[in-house]
Amino acid sequence: MERMRRRWSNLTPEDVQILADSTPVEKYSKGGFADGPYRPAESNDLTGKKVEMIFSDGTTLTYNFLDINTLVWSKNGGVEHKEFCQIHHAPCEEQIYFINHYCKGSRPPSSHCLILDFDTGLVTACIAQIGVPESAIEVKNEFLFGRMKGNWDQNTPLHDYTTDLIGKAIYWTYIPGGLKVKHIYSMPMYYTYSMIDGDKCWMASNPADYIKINDHMYVFSFVEERQTGLQAVFLINLDELHDVGAFFGVGIKGLSCKTVGAKGKYSTMYTLFDEDQSDPE
Repeated sequence: MERMRRRWSNLTPEDVQILADSTPVEKYSKGGFADGPYRPAESNDLTGKKVEMIFSDGTTLTYNFLDINTLVWSKNGGVEHKEFCQIHHAPCEEQIYFINHYCKGSRPPSSHCLILDFDTGLVTACIAQIGVPESAIEVKNEFLFGRMKGNWDQNTPLHDYTTDLIGKAIYWTYIPGGLKVKHIYSMPMYYTYSMIDGDKCWMASNPADYIKINDHMYVFSFVEERQTGLQAVFLINLDELHDVGAFFGVGIKGLSCKTVGAKGKYSTMYTLFDEDQSDPE
């Protein structure tokens, strides 16, 4: 079996900015796992809604959803930005929505992922941008926890970091019969994954964040440090082992800011490649 090679990059910040600015939405939002059948359908439920959010650090965001793929947003009451967005009802019974969008024209290139819980009024936002001192392609991010303005119980605790997933492992399938990725939730700030793609294999440990939304809905996020620099954010239903998520990053072929979905099955965290690699039922 051949081992995959590390994907080091010689791209400069200027190269990254040019690639991001020149990638059209129909390219950066499509392709790869984004075309898989397990991705929840895009939702029109938020069309016409205005959502005002205030976070624990004092940041405010206002989102106006114009239609299924268009929003106007502003931060701290500042300039309004009109963006292409992808909205998904999470794979659960609750009124929880996953929103992902690239911030067009941002310097450095930036994206937002939001989890809006209309049952509790709580919101988690992942604010990401491309570029760190060590690597022009590596994503760095920040999670914000807050509330939507409205008639919700203001005493409900905010979403927060958790260790609930630590010690679990899940095999995720994005396309039936295709690539499978095993996530091993090994430590509070890291995770390990293993992957088989044809006759090639890959494994790595990367920085990770784990956030609890409720007793069965969790956010899991990672950055492929010293590799592709890619960020992923997943909203996982542990009862149904179904997720919706987003990838954000840049490579030689351009920007990627797309939503995906996968189905999983529990595995053991003590092996890398299990014998049973069949698709989830």
